Amino acid sequence: MFRLLLYSSYFISNLLVASVIELPDLVRTSAQTISVTFESDNDEFKKLGRRAFAMHGAYRHVSSGADYTLVLNKTDSTDVYLEISRNSEILYQANIHGVTPYESFLKALDRSVELTGRPLGLKALFAGQFAFVGKRTGYTELYQSDFFFKEIEQLTFDASLVTRPRWSPGRGNLLFTSYFKSGFPDLFKLDLKSKKCSAIASFKGTNTGGIYSPNGQSIAMTLSVDGNSDLYVIDLYSRVLKRLAKTPSIESNPSWSPEGDQLVFASDRLGNPQLYCIGASGGKIKRIRTDISKYCTEPEWNPVDRDLIVFTASIGGTFQVIQYSFQEDKSTVLSNASGGALEPSWMPDGRHILYTERYKKGLTRLMLMDSITKKVSPLHSAKLGTVSGGAYNL
Repeated sequence: MFRLLLYSSYFISNLLVASVIELPDLVRTSAQTISVTFESDNDEFKKLGRRAFAMHGAYRHVSSGADYTLVLNKTDSTDVYLEISRNSEILYQANIHGVTPYESFLKALDRSVELTGRPLGLKALFAGQFAFVGKRTGYTELYQSDFFFKEIEQLTFDASLVTRPRWSPGRGNLLFTSYFKSGFPDLFKLDLKSKKCSAIASFKGTNTGGIYSPNGQSIAMTLSVDGNSDLYVIDLYSRVLKRLAKTPSIESNPSWSPEGDQLVFASDRLGNPQLYCIGASGGKIKRIRTDISKYCTEPEWNPVDRDLIVFTASIGGTFQVIQYSFQEDKSTVLSNASGGALEPSWMPDGRHILYTERYKKGLTRLMLMDSITKKVSPLHSAKLGTVSGGAYNL
C-alpha cells in the first residue's frame, strides 16, 4: 500500500511556507487510475487541462467525488496558481513560474501529475517539446511544437526529404537524416539556439539512424561506407568513429539502453529484419527472440525501465506497435490501427509511447499511447496535414 506526502502551502507576509501533510491510503475503483476534477478561471486552461488528464491514461476526469480536485488559475504575472485539494481540504497550493503564462500552465500540469500520481510512480509529461517531420509546405521539413500543438515552429527550410529527428539530452540539439544538397542520406545536427545546421556524417553511401547516448557524449548511427550498413558509434569529444561490428547484413535503427552500456538495433541477417543487442563498445551480437513476427524493426529502449523495448512489427498485413519485456521474454501487441502504426518512441516518463498512425489514404498523424492502460489519443488535428517521425523531450 502507498502513503502519499503532499505539501500544504500558504502565504505569510508574501513568503511561501510549506508544511507536510500525510494522506491516508486512497481507495479507488481501479488500481490503475486516479480520478480528478480539474477547474480553472481561464477557459483555455480549463479545456486543455481536462484534455491532458483525459489523454494521460492514468486519470479519469469526473465532476464530483474525485480523489483530487485541481484548480489552476491565472495570476497578475506570468505565474499560475495551482491548488490541489481532497474533500475540501487544501493539500497543496503554490504559484508555478514560467516565462509565459502558457509555460507556467504546462509546468503546473506536470507538478499536479508528480504529486497526485506519486503512488503510481507517475512522472512529468506535459511541459516538453515535440520534434517531428511535417509536410505543411509541400516538402518534408522539421518542426518543433509544445505538447498541445499550439506553438509550432518550422526548423528547416531545405525542401528535401527528411527522416526521424532525435533529441540531444537537454533539448539543445536535434539529429536527423536529410537528403539535402548531396541527394543521399546524410546525418545532420541542428543547434536549436543558433539554428545552425552541421553535418555529423556525410560519408559515401547512407548515413542514418543517428541517436544520442543518454549522457550526450556519443552518437550511434548506421553507415554504409563499406557497401552494407553497419553499426557505428562516434565519440563527440574525441571525434573517434568506431564500428561496433562488421557483418554481411544490413543494420539499422540503433537505440541506447538507459545506462548507455548497450544498443538494440534491427538487422536482416536472417533475411527479414529482427532485433538484436550489442555492447556499446562492441562485442558479441545477441538476438532478441520476440517470437511475434517475421518482420521486426524500429526498436527503442525504454529510457526509464531497462526491461522494456518498443518496436514495429508486421502483424496480419499491417505494421503495429509492440512491446517486449526481457524479464518475461514476452512480446505484447499494443496498437490496433487499421491503417498501421509505426515509428514508436518512448516518452521521457517511460510510460507513454509516441507513434505514427496511418489513418487515411496518404495521411499520417502522431498518436499518444499509455502503455499501461492502452489509452490512445491523437495529438493534433487533421489540419496539421501529414505528420510523422515524432520525438519528445522534457
